[in-house]
Amino acid sequence: MNFLGHSLISLEIDESTDKNTLYGNFTGDYYKGLVDRIELPEALKEGIKLHRIIDKVSDRKENYLNELLVDKFGIFKGIVSDMFIDHFLSKNFHKLFNKDIKLIEKKILNAIEENRNIFPKDFERMFKWLNDRNVMSNYKDIDFLERAFEGLARNIRKGEILNLATTELKKNYNLFEEKSIEEFFYVKDKSIEEFLNK
Repeated sequence: MNFLGHSLISLEIDESTDKNTLYGNFTGDYYKGLVDRIELPEALKEGIKLHRIIDKVSDRKENYLNELLVDKFGIFKGIVSDMFIDHFLSKNFHKLFNKDIKLIEKKILNAIEENRNIFPKDFERMFKWLNDRNVMSNYKDIDFLERAFEGLARNIRKGEILNLATTELKKNYNLFEEKSIEEFFYVKDKSIEEFLNK
């Protein structure tokens, strides 16, 4: 669910190498099974491999952000932590990266749209929402984030607990902010290292 976090990791790789990981990383949840069997150009499969490395690093036992969320959200802790991370990246974007989030969001979405002819069917609707609603830059707004959680709660089986995510966020806002940003940079550095050395 953290399209912004995944995209920023890809941009760092793609801008410093000859790789093209953004599309596969962005859409990685929509491609299942062995990467070698996925019908995509080889260059785009690199992004799916990166996506899976990021998810593996995020799912490690020592993820303190997940530890803060597991009692309340159980199996949905990963979704909540992903969206908290994107919220805080969006909110602190200029301070963290010294860039305008709206320009970066446009750059990301334009790059993804170049591959529209190969979008997985289920991704079409998601991309339209991300594009039409400027989700990555609007995630900084807690009301917007709350509506996003409400939408997920309706669409995920037994996902009603997600309706409580922003209430939980507000209770320990500063702690979640610190840990979300720490988690993003840890995952970014570890994932890039593992991806480039594989």
